[in-house]
This record gives sequence, structure tokens and C-alpha cells, in this order.
Amino acid sequence: MARILLWNSLTTRRRSASDTFFDNGLGVLAAHLEARGHSVWLEDWATDEFFADLTLKPVARLLRPAYGLLLGARRDGPPPVWVKVLGGATMGLQEVQSALQRRAMEARLRDLAWRVVEEGVPIVGVKLWYGEAFGWARRFAELVRERDPEVVLIAGGYHATLYEEEVLRRSPFDLAVRGEGEFALTKILDLIDAMPGAGREAVLEAVASRRFENVLWREPDGTIRKGRKRPVKIVKKAVPRYGDRPGKVRIHVLLESLGCPWGKCHFCVHPHFYKKYAPRPVEDVIAEMQAMVAQGIGIFRFAGSDTPPAFGARIAEGILDAGLQVVYGMGSRAVRNAARPEVFERTVRQYEVMLRSGLRAVFIGGETGHDRINDQVMNKGVTRSELVATARAIREAEARTGIHIDVSLALIYPTPLVEGVTDQEVFEANLELLREFQPDSVMVTPPGPFKHSRWYTEKERFGFEFEESVIPSAMEYEYVLYKPPSLWPRLDIGLQGRSFVRLLEECGRFRKAVEAMGIPTDISDEHFLMLRAAGYEGRDGAEEFKRETLLDIVSCDYRTLLGISRRINAESRRLATASSSGSLEENEKKSSAAA
Repeated sequence: MARILLWNSLTTRRRSASDTFFDNGLGVLAAHLEARGHSVWLEDWATDEFFADLTLKPVARLLRPAYGLLLGARRDGPPPVWVKVLGGATMGLQEVQSALQRRAMEARLRDLAWRVVEEGVPIVGVKLWYGEAFGWARRFAELVRERDPEVVLIAGGYHATLYEEEVLRRSPFDLAVRGEGEFALTKILDLIDAMPGAGREAVLEAVASRRFENVLWREPDGTIRKGRKRPVKIVKKAVPRYGDRPGKVRIHVLLESLGCPWGKCHFCVHPHFYKKYAPRPVEDVIAEMQAMVAQGIGIFRFAGSDTPPAFGARIAEGILDAGLQVVYGMGSRAVRNAARPEVFERTVRQYEVMLRSGLRAVFIGGETGHDRINDQVMNKGVTRSELVATARAIREAEARTGIHIDVSLALIYPTPLVEGVTDQEVFEANLELLREFQPDSVMVTPPGPFKHSRWYTEKERFGFEFEESVIPSAMEYEYVLYKPPSLWPRLDIGLQGRSFVRLLEECGRFRKAVEAMGIPTDISDEHFLMLRAAGYEGRDGAEEFKRETLLDIVSCDYRTLLGISRRINAESRRLATASSSGSLEENEKKSSAAA
């Protein structure tokens, strides 16, 4: 049967504490293909050791205390001379570090490309990510093509699903797969099996003639075509077999649903990905959890864009019935009409059962505290009062159970404005929302007109200013939230007369206002899962986790993150052991049956 290399594209340095989670998408893909008789060679370099090995440690260990001093420096007024001198020195050291990391990555990619040729692998699939990772994916494709022009190169992942034709226009990949890649890849590999000895051109012609769902290809004249989108439907998903991959954080990202039950937000790309909401059968979700427990994993992050409390409560009941002792986090929307007594009480009961089953963190998209902006600009479908009532229901469930849950609230600032509403009014409405909502963290992001969102397709309506030529820059844009706006890469995007840099500065101003309220910023639900599992307690613990991991990330001195990973993995295994019933052999049978 056909053999495929699956490579997870990545950057030369960590972007987040959660970069080293098991990659559920690649795991599902590999398990699905192997179950159909194909041979899969999986290369996932996103590990603690990989990022550490790519780093010149003496430089990193100089940078970490330097950044610590800079983070603690006075923020009001002009920076002191010593801050300017130290900042310049750290920038110089950082450039040296980055150059060495790029050289090391190039060497590793060259080695992997040679291994592809030496082992005669006919097809290479790459999971694309944004920014620098996309640049390295393109470079790897170039290296493989140079060494063996007959290898079929396929791009997949979020980037291919969002940018579609642009991926093939701006890279050497032969094909792109959008959406759930396992079904399209199975068809392509089956086709290769049916064409023994066929060259790359013959394979690509055969793929084009069959117009496979979710596949994009080039015609002989260079025109890019795409098969129709595969209808959104939940099928029984393959369960990954992770084993003991060193350097990975033992948190399983579990796909409990596709799409969004609302799916109408103007800024969101989910409507492009999935036209309707499709939850998985609860029994399948529980079976996957049991399979992961058998592999020594007891911490989960639900990957769906929204787990409604009613659906979450059904999953929670399944967890309790199965006797699983797990911890999990999820994203959810505010509940419509949550202030009505009957709706409020129902929401409280739903969160109660979720807390008893192991829910410990939830992410809620609030976007803004100004109702007119949320309605006319965001089309969020909820009001500020509904956001606040949902938060109060969660806190009431917390009080009744005695179990704490960390709530992370997402806000976009600044926003497009409508007639009669000023930026300062939105700013103040946001702060009022935070006073009433009392989140454990606020995720603050600047506005972005992502391709296929209403903000992109109807840019004039919302006041965004950009040309189509911004797409290549957007595909390779590296988000660097820990840097001051003046150091962010420029993008030719404006909003109602405000430049991109101005938008970043206004976003930073609001972030400082949030922090002045004593609320941590930019700690997501998955980060809360990590920091609690690693033993950080309370708000002070969350702040310490954020500071220490930030220093690790900006300096590339990853010793703190290595320790955090070890503690998380020990806790995940402990939970899995507590959940297990029967012998190890019986649990392995459960895992195999679920797969």
C-alpha cells in the first residue's frame, strides 16, 4: 500500500506554552490512513526538546534575565537610558539567536528531504500553520522537489482551508486539501495504489479528472480548480495512538463538534469552514476519552468552536456514568436570555454537572461590551446583559459545587465604529462589562479582516482599508503579542482612517487598562488547564505562569517550560490512572476498539 510522510510545519521558536500539545489532527489522519492499510511516517517536531535543541543556550540564558529587567521597567514616561541600552543589546543578541535557529532549521529540513528520497516515499503531506511556519513548509516542499521531482506534495491544515487557491499560487505544493483531510487523502493514496509505477504528472492528472471533494489542483494551463466541499457531517473519527512521544504535553485536543451553532459573526471564518453545526454523538466522545485514558492521558481540551452548555452537560453525564476522573476545558457562547429565571437556573444546573465531571476552564467570546457594536459590527447574537448573566450562572454553579472554574473572556479592541458611537464609548463599555463579568483572564486582540469573513468580503461596509495584495503578507504574518506595537511587522491594513500600527497601539492601551483592574490578560482556557495541572494556584499563580512562560518564549531559554511539561504530564497520567478500571490489557482493548 502507498506510503506517505506527514510533517507538522512549525517555527524555529516557541510561540506559546501550548505549542507542544499532541497534534490531534495529524493523529487522526495517521490512524485513519493506517486503518485503511496505508503506511504513515509521521514527523511532528513540535516538542520541548526540538525547540531547546534549535537554541544556542548561552545566548538564551543571557537574554532571559535581560528581558526580566525590561519587563519590570517603569512603563510611564520616556524610558530611562539603561532601558534603551539594554533593549538595543537584547535586540542584537536576539538577531544572532534567530540567525542560528534559521540555519539549524534549514539543516534539519535538508536532512528530512534526503530521507524522503532515500526511502522512496511517493507522497508528502504537510500540515500548514501561519507565519514563519508557512515559510518553512514552503521551503521544505522546495527541498523535496529539488531532490526528487516525482514526489507528490500536498498541503493541508487550517491555512489550506482558509486560503485555498492562494496556497498553490504561492508554494510548490501540487495539491491542497481543505477541511477534514483524512477522506481526501485516502482517495489520493488509493488512487496511487491503483496506478503502480505511475509518475507524478500521471497521478496529478488522475486526481484532477476525478475532482475529489475538498481537493484543490492545478490545470495544465495553471488555473487552480477545486472539488466541491464535503458536506458537514459527523462520522466516526479515528482515534490517535500517541504512545510515549517524548517532549509532548499529554493533553488531548478532542473534536466534540464541527461548525458553530450560531455561525453568523461578521469577523469569524467558521461559516466558511462549516456551513452548519454538527455535534458528535456523546458515546463517541466518551469512547475517545476512554481510549486516551488507556494511553495515559487524563486532560482534554474540546476543539469545537462552541460547546453549548446543554451539549456539554450531556457529555458531562457520560463522563460521570463512565466513571472517568478527567479534567477538561472548552469554548462556549453566552446563553441567550440567560437573565430569565428559568434559563438562568437551567444554565447553572448544566454547569454544575460539567464541573462535577471535570470542567475546569471555559473560553467565552464576548468581543465587546457595547451592544450596538456587538449587534451591527460583530453580529454576535448576544447582548452584554446575556454575557453577564451567563458569567453569573457559571459562578453560581461554582458556589454550589465548591469547584473553581477559570473563565477566559475574549474581546476585540479597537473595533469598527458606527454612526453615533465613539471609540472612547466602546472602551468604557468594555471596562464596565469586565467589572460585571469578572473573568479570570481577558484575551485582547486587535481587529483582523480574515479572508472569507464578512469583515473581509464587505470591507467597505465596516471601514477596513486593504488591497488583495495583502494576502501573501497575511499568510506569513507572525503574531508577536509580547512585543511592543512599534516592533510588529507592518501590514497594509487600515480601519476607518487608522493605520495598522495605530490599531495595535490602541489595542495595547486597552490591554493595560484591563491589567490595571487586576485582571490577567492573554491566558486562554488551554493555558489555565496547563497552569493548574502544573500546580499554579489562584490569580497570583496565573500571573506567575504567564510571566515565567513569557520570559522563556522571548528568550528561548525553555527550562521553566520543560519543568511545567513534566508536572502536567505527571498529573495527566495520575488522572488517567484514577480513571482506569480493569487491567492495562483491557484498557488497550478499549483503545483499539475505539480506533
